[in-house]
Amino acid sequence: MNNLIILQQLTEITTEEIAQALDAEVSLVKSWQNEEAMPTVAEFEALSGIFSSQLDAKGIEAQTANHPIHIRLSMDYLMNLGLTVSDWISLKWASEGEWQGDKLAVGFFDQGKLTRVVESSDEFVAAFAGYLILQTEGEFEPYIDEYDDDKVYDWRLLRMSENTYRDVTREFIATDLPEISYE
Repeated sequence: MNNLIILQQLTEITTEEIAQALDAEVSLVKSWQNEEAMPTVAEFEALSGIFSSQLDAKGIEAQTANHPIHIRLSMDYLMNLGLTVSDWISLKWASEGEWQGDKLAVGFFDQGKLTRVVESSDEFVAAFAGYLILQTEGEFEPYIDEYDDDKVYDWRLLRMSENTYRDVTREFIATDLPEISYE
């Protein structure tokens, strides 16, 4: 499972444009999207650069915040394994400028109830040591709070407005996680 199609949707870059940027056949890029083949490390690095520059450009068009100097997506995010702090900053930069004041956040849920929100980069580092594990061995990982008797939380990527949220997990990662809605 990878995030290539998700990233194409976020950046609005076509399969043909990706193939052209990589000097590759369109059929090769489609085989990666369909997970029939896996990009090499060098190809993943090139894809990271392509998508990073597109997210950067998207943010520049819409953002009023200061520009984060080095926007770079990780190979782990492209492979749908985890989000680094750099991925987090890149996704926030690209999306929040278009969201008119809404914020990208991670929400912790206990039995369907939102109990905690991670919104800033500092909170992201504190909650995940800078790395949110998306999946291992094909299964999405819950958040285990070792400081609260190993309490297990479900988590989602959220678009937060003042008092409401919308689950945007499927917009940012390739997942089968059920959507959690605001009640």
